[in-house]
Amino acid sequence: MAATGTGRRRRGRPGRAAAILMLGLSASCAHAIREVGQCDQVAAEQRVACAACTVKNEAKGWIGDYEYRPDNDPSDRCVRVK
Repeated sequence: MAATGTGRRRRGRPGRAAAILMLGLSASCAHAIREVGQCDQVAAEQRVACAACTVKNEAKGWIGDYEYRPDNDPSDRCVRVK
């Protein structure tokens, strides 16, 4: 005879997992900078490199779209995305 009701069920809030997922996704997107005006979010010594990278986006796609990723290796911070 098998005992019923002895297993433990997880009954969390249904939106909790979705909220945690959205928080993680928004945190990961915050590190890519696409506009010169957003370069004030990086450290002072990286602002010139950030501006040099993102100013390329002012050409409206003629030379591609670039993102400055301050968490990457210094040689790979200016990344072409398109």
